[in-house]
Amino acid sequence: MVAAFGAALAVILAGSCDGNDPIYGVSGESESAGDTLFSALSGNFQNGRTSEAFPEPLVVQVLQDLGLVDGVQNTVNIQPVENLEIGWAITGGVATLSSPVAFTDSTGQASVVVTSGPLLGDIEVTATIGGQDGPMRVFDLRTSVYLIEILFDGFEVPLGGDSIEVVIGDTIEWVNRDALSHAVRSTSVPDGVSGFASGDLRNSHRYRLVPKVEGLYDYDDPLSAWVPAPTGRISVVGRGVGGLRTVTSTTGTNIDPAYVVTIDATRSSAIGPEDEITFPALPATPHVVRLVEVQPNCTVAGDNPRSVTVVAADTVSTTFQVTCE
Repeated sequence: MVAAFGAALAVILAGSCDGNDPIYGVSGESESAGDTLFSALSGNFQNGRTSEAFPEPLVVQVLQDLGLVDGVQNTVNIQPVENLEIGWAITGGVATLSSPVAFTDSTGQASVVVTSGPLLGDIEVTATIGGQDGPMRVFDLRTSVYLIEILFDGFEVPLGGDSIEVVIGDTIEWVNRDALSHAVRSTSVPDGVSGFASGDLRNSHRYRLVPKVEGLYDYDDPLSAWVPAPTGRISVVGRGVGGLRTVTSTTGTNIDPAYVVTIDATRSSAIGPEDEITFPALPATPHVVRLVEVQPNCTVAGDNPRSVTVVAADTVSTTFQVTCE
């Protein structure tokens, strides 16, 4: 019996047995497929930052139950399954994977690194044995922090430009990506709000802000050698906002690898042909949504652009049906 799999064996040994029937173990984080135990080993339920890899890789493990040892009741023979293909896929939210396929190692484990997209929200990742028709394990992640990178010549925000829009209570974090020291200092804040200053931030050092008041927060980098000093803006809105989920569904041949969805011609993001993206922190008003960069051989059904009304404290959806020839 391999010591590294003691935890899995404990779950299996805790199950009941009947005569000399083989003993199989299934926990809340595992799925039994015949003689195979497929487990989500680690990495589930993480919180991360926009456009940055989650702190831990997602890891699954595949073990094989070879039945009773020499026919002796209450004994098991569990071995790792090596070189088994694991398929990884983003099945919800906006993120990328280090690889769509991984193979189990000598311990039966396979892993993937997930990097979140530019928006806050939930991300779902699935792991499948031997392709899409096999047993599946689901990982639930969440992007909960807006990350702003401090570079030599300015600030880089998730969707480009130098400003972001957030909801009261959202977390904003700056990280210094430059070899030189930088800083974040408020130059203008809403009435009644104290200014903020990070102090010196060396390479990889971080600074967080959680705004509690609506309004505009302007800031600069007083330590930058760039002239004039780089600036940025945070627009904080109240809870009278909601989310807008845009879904794409594409059929036909010569399908586009990606489109771009725009909101009010001011916010945009890439979106795949079978994908969904949620824009948070939108005012609860009508918005103009448009799918662009659609190739000439593809046609969008219905209105494009179209008007979609966002509902406060809720997420509304709109779907673009695309047909390619």
